[in-house]
Amino acid sequence: MGVIIGGKRLCGKTTDLIKRSNKEWLYIVVANNQHADNIVRLAREMEIDIPYPITFDELPLSPRSKIKGVLIDEIEIVLEQLVHRPIIAASTSYEMIEMDSLIENKGGVMHE
Repeated sequence: MGVIIGGKRLCGKTTDLIKRSNKEWLYIVVANNQHADNIVRLAREMEIDIPYPITFDELPLSPRSKIKGVLIDEIEIVLEQLVHRPIIAASTSYEMIEMDSLIENKGGVMHE
């Protein structure tokens, strides 16, 4: 099962995805090419090698694709582009991790 990483802006969510992308060699799906460029720049600053992030339109949807899974940065923006409407509310069965808690508590707090 997946995990949703939440928190305020600039709390380390994207940094966490970059580290996981490197470790598991997973693509990060982003809203647009500018966002992809920003993630690549941040990864270079961190001296971490990752696969170049892709937009939803670039993501191969065939079950035969060799992509085993993806990470999504700013999921609400990606979803809004997919449905072409604002997201008013959403639910999930994924575990929720709040990044502020990860920083404060060194390990995180799970939320339901």
